[in-house]
Amino acid sequence: MPRLTDRLGPFTFNEKLALGMLALFIPISFGSSMVLRPGNVLKGSDFALFLAWKIGWSIAVFIAAGVAIATVFLKPDAHSSRWRMHIGRILPLAALGVAIPSAYVLESAYSAHQMRSFARSHASELSGPAPRAVIYRAGIPDGGVVIVRSPGENPESYAATRMIDLTGEDIKSCTALGDGDWSCHFD
Repeated sequence: MPRLTDRLGPFTFNEKLALGMLALFIPISFGSSMVLRPGNVLKGSDFALFLAWKIGWSIAVFIAAGVAIATVFLKPDAHSSRWRMHIGRILPLAALGVAIPSAYVLESAYSAHQMRSFARSHASELSGPAPRAVIYRAGIPDGGVVIVRSPGENPESYAATRMIDLTGEDIKSCTALGDGDWSCHFD
């Protein structure tokens, strides 16, 4: 009985490119989001590193997208399997289409976990009659993210005076973190 690798034969360039995109984009994007969190790097050289990384990463994604789109129109390497040649044309684009949203989902889940951990570590400031708020990340010069403890009520629906009492500014959008906690952007 032939082995699977014998039936597949050698990987084509497009298949290797697709695997490389998956292997690089997801872990590098997720790893960098763990190290270069915007809330941790809002001053000096750390901010410059964060900004350089975001610009460099945007350029890398743009180049990868260009290469992936080009593989759709360029003639693939000859292969004994005709269907692999045709599928190989869209495989890098499909891999990029999977890698970028997957990295975003992982980053979002990690960010929500960090915010829940922050809320647990600031339980004393969030205790007492609801609503209560603790600044998670303050923007420069204004705005930021606040953790609001408000069981059963979305802080977006608060009156402007209550929002200003909690954050000093208007709350723009909120996402539920669970256990009555909300992550809210204010400006």
